[in-house]
Amino acid sequence: MVLDDVRLTAGQRRSAILAAARHEFASRGFRGARTAAIASGAGCSEPTLYKYFPSKQALFAAVLRDATDSMKEMVDALMAAGVGPMAGMPAVAERATSDPLIIETIRLRTLAAGLVDDPEVRAALTASVDEVRGCMAAHIAAGQAAGEIRSDVDPDDAAWILYGYTLAGGHAHAVHGHAALGEFVAVADTLCRMFRPHPESPEETP
Repeated sequence: MVLDDVRLTAGQRRSAILAAARHEFASRGFRGARTAAIASGAGCSEPTLYKYFPSKQALFAAVLRDATDSMKEMVDALMAAGVGPMAGMPAVAERATSDPLIIETIRLRTLAAGLVDDPEVRAALTASVDEVRGCMAAHIAAGQAAGEIRSDVDPDDAAWILYGYTLAGGHAHAVHGHAALGEFVAVADTLCRMFRPHPESPEETP
């Protein structure tokens, strides 16, 4: 029997549950995830877990929203630290090889696509995809303003391509394991080269 750690505040308890659930869902899938393991990982009992989240679907939706917010903070920080907008994409791909947050978040989005019959999960997935696409489109537009990205690239269309790239990376990781992530650093470099202006393009002409 797991005894609740009474030293945690309600906010800390909720965060602990979300962190444990993110790993459990990402590693075992929605149906394979065990609420007993999540509660144990969060240092609480299952009844306490259900006080915060009334169902497994509600917990999954909350985990996806929380992971999306955390990943956005990470990506924004990496983009801000880069030398120009185009430096951020390879930096994020490189970070994915060592930080489980990125791959776990992508895995959650993939899982959510099979759970969209649940309104709460559908809403969480829609918000997650809109968030990441909006972020990507904004970075593409910033790259165009800086002259680093071709002016004939539509930011919204490019955001869909980049989103598809993240799903492909998640698929490769699920099938081939962690070693596959290294290849996607090279894929990110290829995408960057595709987006960069050609020397003979109009934006490069005096």
